[in-house]
Amino acid sequence: MDVANLFYDQGLSQYALDFMQSSSMTSFNQLENAQRIQSIMNIPYYSQQIVTHTMERGTTKRVKLNTSFNEESLELRNIQIRRKSSRSFQEHIRLEELANLFLSSYFITERFEKHSHHLSRRSIPSGGALYPVDLYYINLNTIGLPRGIYVYNPHEESLELVQSAASKKIFFRQLKKCFPEAVLGSWNLDLISGILVFGGVLSRCSCKYGDRGLRFVLMDVGALCQNLHLSAVTNGLACCAIGGYLDQPLNDLLGFQQPNESALLSMFVGK
Repeated sequence: MDVANLFYDQGLSQYALDFMQSSSMTSFNQLENAQRIQSIMNIPYYSQQIVTHTMERGTTKRVKLNTSFNEESLELRNIQIRRKSSRSFQEHIRLEELANLFLSSYFITERFEKHSHHLSRRSIPSGGALYPVDLYYINLNTIGLPRGIYVYNPHEESLELVQSAASKKIFFRQLKKCFPEAVLGSWNLDLISGILVFGGVLSRCSCKYGDRGLRFVLMDVGALCQNLHLSAVTNGLACCAIGGYLDQPLNDLLGFQQPNESALLSMFVGK
């Protein structure tokens, strides 16, 4: 093992790379995915079977949990009750509101000396404190921010421009190719303020954990997704996590170098 090149060598096995490929949505399988989704959504019986299904445990002792909350836990519970996914957007958000969304959901919580093993901690748990997920913001209609693609830098608490939009028409046409109507149905880009994309840098984890690191990358996505949802609630914003996108067109639009960089989830943001 060449320790000096661990980060640059491919840390994922062919099995892990095959999983990433087989779980991608393409122009060839999008119709099959859409039919599967619609089958579940249009037949209540299936949804009920999935949601209410539990493992059979036989006769077991049941312990009733205490529901006496302190003030802080009750406040957190109420925020979580208000958390919901919404695709109904009415207004465009302002840059200040977008800043609140980022800075109250994903930020540096503790910094260390440069010679330390960990340079900083962030507001989510992450395997080995490697933080392999970057947040990209595809700005469609955010007030006060030029249209284009940005990446969020939590160290500097800033948005860094990746690509300017040549024109609204061309930009929106590119996005329509990434988010197919066959899966999402008809949706109006003019009502959406922007699209967050969770970009996984798989080598950040695989160099240390190999294939197991792929699990940790996905855990980061889940933690970030929940943080953003709760932040949206407290800032009066609306959002919805969207998994229905074509992987390759979105990866190409963001300039990702595959297979180590990949769009793992997206989120529509508005008001």
